[in-house]
Amino acid sequence: MSRATESERAYWKKLDDANRLAEPEASPATSLEEVFERMSAIRLRLGSLAEPGLPPDDEAAIEENGKIRERFLRKQPRGA
Repeated sequence: MSRATESERAYWKKLDDANRLAEPEASPATSLEEVFERMSAIRLRLGSLAEPGLPPDDEAAIEENGKIRERFLRKQPRGA
């Protein structure tokens, strides 16, 4: 078997240094109550991004886009 090259050792050192700086994972929850507390904190931190699905369509924006499309389709070709 061949030994690791200098560039391979440098890569693994860089990876090791990055892992040391990474935020450690939280320890496992000790109760179901703690699980729900953590989930609540995540929801608060993420705000509306924590809600599933897409926000409801803005009817005014849909209507405006429809008007723009109609104007576009009514335009006559001008040639180049």
